[in-house]
Amino acid sequence: MKVDPESLATPLVGWLLRRRRAVLITAGLLLLIGGFFTARLYSNLRSDLEELLPETAPSVLAAKSIGPKLNPVSNLYLVLEGTDPGALQRFAEALAARLRVLGPDVVQDVSYRTDEQEEFLRRFGAFYLSQEDLRTLLGRIRARVAWQKQRHNPVLHLVEDEDAAAGPPPLDFSDLEEKYGLQSLDHFRDGYYQTPDGHLLALLVAPSDKVHGYRDSRRFVERVRSEVQALGPASYDATLRIGFTGEVEMPLEEQQSLISDLAASTAVVLVFVLGALYLFYRRWLPILALAAALSVGTAVTFGLSWFLIGYLNANTAFLGSIVLGNGINVAIMFVARYCEERSRCLGVEEALRLAWSGSLAATFVASFAAGLAYLSLATTDFRGFSQFGVIGGLGMALNWLAAFLLLPPLIATLEARRPGSFLPRRPGHPWGAAAADLVEHHGAAIRTLSGLLLGASLVAVLAYRGPLLETEVARVRSQKSLESGATFWSFKLDEIFRTYLSPMVLRGETPGDLDQTLRVLSRKRAELGPADPLREVRTLSSALPNDASEKLPLVKELREALAERRLEQLSPNVRARAQRLRPPADPRPPTLGDLPRSVRRALTERDGSSGRIALAFPRKVGVLNADELEAIRALLRGSIEESRASTQALAQPLLVADINAAIVRDGPRATLVALVAVCALVVLVFRRLGPSLLTCGSLLLGVAWLVGAAAAAHVRVNFLNFVVLPITFGIGVDYAVNIVQRYRRGGHPSMHAVLRETGAAVALCSATTVIGYASLLFADNRALRGFGLLASLGEVCCLAAALFALPAWVAWKQKVALGSARDAQSSFL
Repeated sequence: MKVDPESLATPLVGWLLRRRRAVLITAGLLLLIGGFFTARLYSNLRSDLEELLPETAPSVLAAKSIGPKLNPVSNLYLVLEGTDPGALQRFAEALAARLRVLGPDVVQDVSYRTDEQEEFLRRFGAFYLSQEDLRTLLGRIRARVAWQKQRHNPVLHLVEDEDAAAGPPPLDFSDLEEKYGLQSLDHFRDGYYQTPDGHLLALLVAPSDKVHGYRDSRRFVERVRSEVQALGPASYDATLRIGFTGEVEMPLEEQQSLISDLAASTAVVLVFVLGALYLFYRRWLPILALAAALSVGTAVTFGLSWFLIGYLNANTAFLGSIVLGNGINVAIMFVARYCEERSRCLGVEEALRLAWSGSLAATFVASFAAGLAYLSLATTDFRGFSQFGVIGGLGMALNWLAAFLLLPPLIATLEARRPGSFLPRRPGHPWGAAAADLVEHHGAAIRTLSGLLLGASLVAVLAYRGPLLETEVARVRSQKSLESGATFWSFKLDEIFRTYLSPMVLRGETPGDLDQTLRVLSRKRAELGPADPLREVRTLSSALPNDASEKLPLVKELREALAERRLEQLSPNVRARAQRLRPPADPRPPTLGDLPRSVRRALTERDGSSGRIALAFPRKVGVLNADELEAIRALLRGSIEESRASTQALAQPLLVADINAAIVRDGPRATLVALVAVCALVVLVFRRLGPSLLTCGSLLLGVAWLVGAAAAAHVRVNFLNFVVLPITFGIGVDYAVNIVQRYRRGGHPSMHAVLRETGAAVALCSATTVIGYASLLFADNRALRGFGLLASLGEVCCLAAALFALPAWVAWKQKVALGSARDAQSSFL
């Protein structure tokens, strides 16, 4: 059954005006209640990447099921940089002493030297050599000892010896050192975690087990920072800089960046939207009415979101700016239509009734098309999309309701206090007049340019080469972090350690499950050969030597072969390297308790059990890109699936890889659902093929330009900008809908009058939306900036298609079909 807006407007507007006091009081209460829960929602920001994935994602399941069972191995890394190596060492010593005084309730451990690892290698290193390599090593030492004995035998000097003349047998351990990584500590300066040139030094600060979540981590880092400042770094070295990075600092930095980005975005939206509204209306009361309706709708939206979701993630955190920029469009069109009717000397109630009925259909299509586009994202499992869709869809629907229920009584109240305050200062608006004149005088040029841009967009898409997904993780992180924050200092940390420090954890339900998975993993790594993305897989069996009891006699022989009297006969350089391999006086195999604390802690669980954990270390040093993440994910998850064992994998790189996989899986589906839903709504509302084709054609033209521009600029898809297409379908259709609907209902002989009267309001709607998106250009996060730029470009393209290409095409169609514009309107639409 078709609903006639005019028959609905008369009783409803009349009722709203008679009950204006009750309606306004109710709106005020909703604003207060919604604002309260909105504040609670924004106080619960969660920047963790796992909040973007569905709760059934392997990474999320692993984090929830095995995360609490593992000993925390997250560290706060302090990187010291300066020109005086000795000063860095003295500062590290002093800072470590101060941090240890804080006690185990704050700091669990501070590490800045290699002493523990060196002592472990000295005492137990020989047990990690295979029996064959132990025999090889003994053979080399015995050959050298025999040569030394021969050289010191005076009787043998009387006999010519070719072997003696040839020089001593080489006592070279480099091949064994490289094979077993015994030289991994050699590059550190003076036993500190320091680069050879001494300009960088690292401290690893392990927080207490009591540190959980954002607030605890923030207090812990602030406590460490206060200890750093209390030491007066400049007094040690005027050039000393101290950076914070690691698994503790990076989430804090991302969260703080998100909070500052939100504040900046909100301030930009408020200032620029108010400025645009004032330029349009040149009066404050219409702006007050718009702001009131928008405030109520937005407060209720985010207040309800507190009950539906309860928090904001990295994707939904900035929806406030977008809902403000988009949600105000309905009120703008309503107030613009009301001002137009008032300019014709109609009374307040009659003008409100005509504005209500005249803008109902177009704003319904525009708002609910945007709502459906948002809700298309809610059909996905990816929470970064689905929660974005729920909140955005609520925002469009509730701001539409707020405008049509609140504006009539509010405008009537304001007009009663100050009559004529909504009358336009001048007929039409220069924005609309400029668009109308451009279309009227340069229609052919506009049609030609539109076609050329469409062709260029097609060429750009077909010519695109390279990956569609963003492969550089740094491009979706904080710019400040990359230039001077945790990411910047993580690169410095890589210079110091020359290895990937944070392992990926594999945990089996039983030791047998883990062994079953590791057998498959070992085979797959062997098949990959040089393409193997892992450097090492460490378990208790690899952390503790195999066949230790069989090696013990060989180790004792090695001790005897490297006796002090023999070491003294070697050159200083060879002697130092040989002493490293010399076992202690009472050699014994190492046990779990002998392992360095950092290794032992990572391979045991909170309850003290062991044998179910393996640590996989990436081969690459530094930030992993998406291709490298996918290779590791495929290797580890493929091994788990093939082994059919109860094993799970947990790591930040796997989380990022899961996000990329979710984008590929859910993104296209959400985009298709949004397009179909928006077009179906347009057809349902217009109920005629002509206006439906005009509206959808204008939308698709604008989207085609957007995609072409993105392809030409080689914009890659990430977890955030993938939502641009679905929401552009929903919001971009707004402009074409309002132009076509106003043209159909206005009885105008041409598009010229429509553009003069309605074009300016449509442009203002787009301006507020663009402001909402463009406010993100001020964000520190590079993903937010990229999203803001791409979404703004989408708005501009759809607006240009609706204000210029659509009217120019309709004007040409009219001239071709009929000589009379009025007849063309009635027959075509």
